[in-house]
Amino acid sequence: MYKKIIAFLFTCIIFLFAVAQKNNPVGVPPGKPVYNFIKINPKLQYVFVDNKPGNVHPREGDDVMMRMIAICNNRFMYSSAQVNKGQPGAFSISKAAFQGDIADALMLMTPGDSIICLVDAQSMYDYSKKPMPDYIKPGDKIQYNIRLVSIKPREEVQKEREAAFNQAMQNQGANQNTAAAQLMEIEDKALLDYFSSRKIAPIKTRSGMYYRIQKEGIGLFAMPGDTVVMNYRGNLLDGTVFDSNTDSAFRHVQPLVFVLGAGRVIQGWEEGIGYLKPGSKASFFIPSAMAYGAQSRPGTAANPKGIPANTVLIFDVELVAVKPQKK
Repeated sequence: MYKKIIAFLFTCIIFLFAVAQKNNPVGVPPGKPVYNFIKINPKLQYVFVDNKPGNVHPREGDDVMMRMIAICNNRFMYSSAQVNKGQPGAFSISKAAFQGDIADALMLMTPGDSIICLVDAQSMYDYSKKPMPDYIKPGDKIQYNIRLVSIKPREEVQKEREAAFNQAMQNQGANQNTAAAQLMEIEDKALLDYFSSRKIAPIKTRSGMYYRIQKEGIGLFAMPGDTVVMNYRGNLLDGTVFDSNTDSAFRHVQPLVFVLGAGRVIQGWEEGIGYLKPGSKASFFIPSAMAYGAQSRPGTAANPKGIPANTVLIFDVELVAVKPQKK
């Protein structure tokens, strides 16, 4: 009788072990996710960790709020939470600048989505023209963990800029003793000190901005309605470069093309470009009321400082070409 009981228990143990093996096959540890990455190009692949229903995707020119970290070989390279004090980071969407640019993956997301991107490290550092850190070798991949929080359409971004400019101009014209007028005086003095220290004498316009032409172009002046092609670099009075389409660190090296007078750019540009002919190179010195006014601009990896509110902006520009509007 005792031997029969032992045999029965042994048979039960074998049966339970077989069931367990069927439910948890060897090679797939329970609880560990298995990702099937999708290749966009030889340098970029992605996988959705959380794919929310929706059909609104980021477009070129939109602003997005994202939480993002970048890791390579178990080392943190970037954290939006660290840069933005725990808050999501603000980013502008542009076309992919190179094979491996995560912009191609971002445009597949909708708000609430989370993805993991694997980017060929060599491709990214070749594009940025920066040396790879010692802990990264050719063939390694940088992992981006991204959660898309929200999308601000480019039309809304432009309306906010126009509203900020219009409000600043209304405040300025309403009363010369207002804070806006006082700020204008302070900024004008700061610009005059800047010019004096560099021994330059730009031309002041009726609006309060200054411009200086380093190279005179040939042909007719750019007019509202013309399509213009621009290269530019923007910096603050302290020399901080906040944006450029000629510096690969800012990840958009294609010329800027837009219709003059259509409200696509800040007012200082709208006015300043009107003083230029095709081929001109110039500098614009723009008071905050003709730039972003009291609206600050968030930082980026290339410019963590961003653009503070009520800041004078300096742009070195080149009017590459002008396509007159059709009559």
